[in-house]
Parts: sequence; C-alpha cells; structure tokens
Amino acid sequence: MRLSTARRTSTRQIASAAIAAGAVLGLVAASTGTAGAATPTRPGRPDSPIIGGTEKPVGSYPFMAALLSKGRGNPHDRQFCGGSLLDPSIVMTAAHCVVDVRPKQLETVVGRTVLSKKNQGHLRNVTDIVVHPRYARGQEAYDIAFLMLDKPVTGIAPVNLPTVGTDALIRPGAKATVIGWGNTDTEVPNYPDRLRAVDVPIVSHIECKASYPGYDKKVNVCAGVEGKDSCQGDSGGPMFRKLQGRRGVYQTGIVSYGDGCAAQGAPGVYTYTGSAKLWDTLDESAKGRMVKQLLGR
Repeated sequence: MRLSTARRTSTRQIASAAIAAGAVLGLVAASTGTAGAATPTRPGRPDSPIIGGTEKPVGSYPFMAALLSKGRGNPHDRQFCGGSLLDPSIVMTAAHCVVDVRPKQLETVVGRTVLSKKNQGHLRNVTDIVVHPRYARGQEAYDIAFLMLDKPVTGIAPVNLPTVGTDALIRPGAKATVIGWGNTDTEVPNYPDRLRAVDVPIVSHIECKASYPGYDKKVNVCAGVEGKDSCQGDSGGPMFRKLQGRRGVYQTGIVSYGDGCAAQGAPGVYTYTGSAKLWDTLDESAKGRMVKQLLGR
C-alpha cells in the first residue's frame, strides 16, 4: 500500500485479523495517519499495486521479500507489504507497514515469486522491528523500517544501496524498476499471486513538489507516469536500477505513498535510500545506531 490518498498500509487493516485465511481482502482507503494496531493475525494490504507491469519468471528477483501476517492461511491472502533483503539478517521495508506492529505478528519470506507456493523462498520469523525514529515521531517522509530476522538468509545476494549523499541514480528521466504483488487494476481491485514488475521514469523534485506540497526532496524521490506505477499492496517494496558492468541491483527507493495509482500528474513517492539525512538521523535512536553498525554505514 502507499501512503497519502491511496497507497499506504493501514494499521487499521492490520487489526482486522479475524478474517479467515483465504478470504478476499477488502480495500481500505489509507489515511496519512495510522491507527494503533490491535492483535492481528493478518495485516491488511496497503494501498499500492504494480500498474502497467508484467509477471516475472520464478527466481527473477530473489532479493524481494513479502511481509506476511502470522497465520495458517494461504500466503497470498496474508501478504500485506513488500520489502527487500538488505543484509542476510535484515529485511528493509516501509515504516508505515509495520509501525505499532509487534514482531510476533509477522513473518517474512525472501526469494519467493509466487506467494502461494510454499516451497519457494526462505521463510523467516521477525525478532525485532526498527522504525526510523523520525517516522515514529510523526515525520512521515522518513518512511523506512528494518526487520531483524531470526536466522540469516543464505544463497541470496542482498540489494546494494547508493552512496550516501549522492543523487546520480535518481536523475530525472532515468528508468527504474518497481516490483510487488500489489493491486494491478485501478477499477476492479486485483492482487496477483505472482510477482510483477514495471519500469518507471524518475520525476524531478520540482515536478513532484507540484503534485505533493509536503514532499521532502532531502528524503524522497518520485517516479511514475500515467499508466505505470506502484499501488496498494506494493508498499515497502523496492525501486531499483541495474547498472552496466555491476552485479546485482541498486535499490534507490522504497514504495511509500501517492495520490491514487498511475494517474496523470500523480507519480509515486519513494523513500530515497541514498539520502544522507535519512541515514544520519537513524542515530537518533539506539536501535537505529545498531542497524547502521550492522550495515557498516
């Protein structure tokens, strides 16, 4: 799900855990605020899907993670956000996906392409959740969180991050890729079982500010065009680029919020993973300092 008018994960949905596994998830319009979570067995999907994308073959993006509410039901019905493997023991996601959620309510699977295929990927429990301290205090631009896993994920290369403080990978007009299991239809909600991807153009800070007056260019980046965008259910997932001559991918963004999905003049807003301000202010909490130390940043 994305934040703002329509793409953010709602903790109110997380609280609706009593729905039986396999039931169809209802769409809930997410507000910019978040309600306190109850005792869920399955968080609801955020408002962000892949619009205008294509299905991907098994194993296409092994670093991709799905956040699932704990339960016995079909993983396709329990998935509510995306994430990415940042370190063998850390999954990176959006703060709005997990704020006020307890680790025991979640599990994550890394390296799965088809959500319902339980033999794919590496399923892990979550031992701790680290939400960016500024997001926790109400500054929603700092939409990043880290899930500490009960045991490392082996055999999968984590994503690479941009050099802190640089903007070379977010030049306006450059193409980036967004992946997820989010909604694929703006008229009739449809959440796919198989991972999808779409290429989107980076949008300039000036243009993004025109669409979102509260946009923070120090921490955010915009991408998308009419007909191609992330949407409900994609929140927390990665936006990335592949660089010629380099192995792996460079994750430039985390799906955060947007006004609707794939609408003209309303690109998606992403937490920029190369932001110096984003990483510097992690030091404002003990858990944030711990994450930086583990990542060597």
